Amino acid sequence: MVVRVVAGTGDPDAARALLGLLGQLPSVEPAPAVGDSTALLEVLARAGEAGLDELPEVLIVHDVIGPMPALDVIRDVALRFPSVGVVLLTADPSPAMLTAAMNSGARGVASLPLSYDDLGARVDAAATWALGVRRHLTPGRTALPAVAGGTLIAVAGAKGGVGTTVTAVQLALAAHAAGRTTALVDLDLQGGDVASYLDVQFRRSMADLADIADVSSRVLADAMYVHESGPALLLAPADGERGEDVTDRSARLVLGALRQRYEVVVVDCGTQITGANAVAVETADTAVLVTTPDVIAVRAAKRMVRLWDRLQIRKPQDTVAVVNRWSKSTEIQPSLIARITGARTATSVIPAGFRELQPVIDAGRLQDLDARSTVRTGIWSLAGELGLISGAALPAPRGRRQRRGADRSADRSSDRTGDRSGDRGQVTLETLGMTPIILATLVLVWQAVLAGYTMTLAGNAADKAARAAAVSQGEGAAQAAARSDVPGAWDMPDFSVDRPVDGEVKVTVGLKVPVLFPGLIDFPLTVHGTAGTVDEETKP
Repeated sequence: MVVRVVAGTGDPDAARALLGLLGQLPSVEPAPAVGDSTALLEVLARAGEAGLDELPEVLIVHDVIGPMPALDVIRDVALRFPSVGVVLLTADPSPAMLTAAMNSGARGVASLPLSYDDLGARVDAAATWALGVRRHLTPGRTALPAVAGGTLIAVAGAKGGVGTTVTAVQLALAAHAAGRTTALVDLDLQGGDVASYLDVQFRRSMADLADIADVSSRVLADAMYVHESGPALLLAPADGERGEDVTDRSARLVLGALRQRYEVVVVDCGTQITGANAVAVETADTAVLVTTPDVIAVRAAKRMVRLWDRLQIRKPQDTVAVVNRWSKSTEIQPSLIARITGARTATSVIPAGFRELQPVIDAGRLQDLDARSTVRTGIWSLAGELGLISGAALPAPRGRRQRRGADRSADRSSDRTGDRSGDRGQVTLETLGMTPIILATLVLVWQAVLAGYTMTLAGNAADKAARAAAVSQGEGAAQAAARSDVPGAWDMPDFSVDRPVDGEVKVTVGLKVPVLFPGLIDFPLTVHGTAGTVDEETKP
């Protein structure tokens, strides 16, 4: 998309200089200069009758234009055509003139003699403001890019370690796989890791473009590295202190130039707010804020959204929160994050899958992440939701079986990061299935214990009965002795006293083995205990 600029000046020299510089600005299409205020307003009126899209984005008014004073022209345009950004051109850029211009409705003041950088900044700011107004004035209209050109996606992190760079890199890979020319910019200027994730060693960086006023295609080509996976990379400086050289002005120029050359520009903004990445978030078509479903990260996301709002960088409702390392058992779900932060939450979530990522991250080959990986599938689904990919490049739609498979994959990923909810459910089911076997085993063990105890009782009863019989020679006394230590729940069907030889007593006691509970029912098995002793009565 091209920014259309109409200039109104009665000075031929100023008109030539103005149109010459406007023609050098990237993505700017200047119209022929209009010599007086009446003709200028007529040009705007005819364009307005044709529709909002026919109006120029920027109007430059020279303060010597006539017959209507320049400030009155600006005031009239601001009232009648609020979607046109007006810039006052003056040789007197004093505070008083600046105040008067702002009060009249101008969006900026460009001073004479003209400067390429100053004029470019004023036109860029006015165009950004005009397109923002048009986005809100047209009901049902799809969002326009904040500045002209390709799609710009800014990816920021709520805090360190939430997966910002992984998300940005995979979004760029997804866009390139969809056949769109793609640039990946590392604006985490002090600690950018895009080069490490893609195993790149390149001496040029964003800092080399900081002092260049005209960022042409050749200049960009010299500063960028085309990676083997497809996207062109503009890296953060290897020396973190050089990041301070990248100002908001230089970032705006570089991002504007990138959008003219590439269909998709993905910017890794890191977690720190600097002038450079603030420009990326402000001018992006979509600002993505990556967070994880834990209390600390969600609080950080809330602080970041509020900071962007206070600094007038981006409204909460214009921010898309993306949940990384998600699992079904996570207590903090995307809907709760949306309520806490006030941002829109992406439908696509990125499952937890550290084991999937660890090999490719350690090797610096993030582009080799398995296509079946749940992490890659989640991020590429997000790319589809953001409009970066469509059709065949989108992950396969989930049918009922696929949803079950994805749920199992999410469970496996959750297990790998410490979430054992899937195992707990499997163990529960297996335990329920084993319950009858466990109960039967316990019954058999208990029954064996009862049989052993009965044998002990029978042996002890036989010993007592033998001693009693040896003393008294009475069978009744012996049976009573045998019964003395046997619980009443044990039945004694067999009892006999024998004297097989002279001077010896032998007693046999038989006890019934109870089933499970003594006294309830007896087992059809009698345990016998036998004991013998010397017959005391027959001793000489």
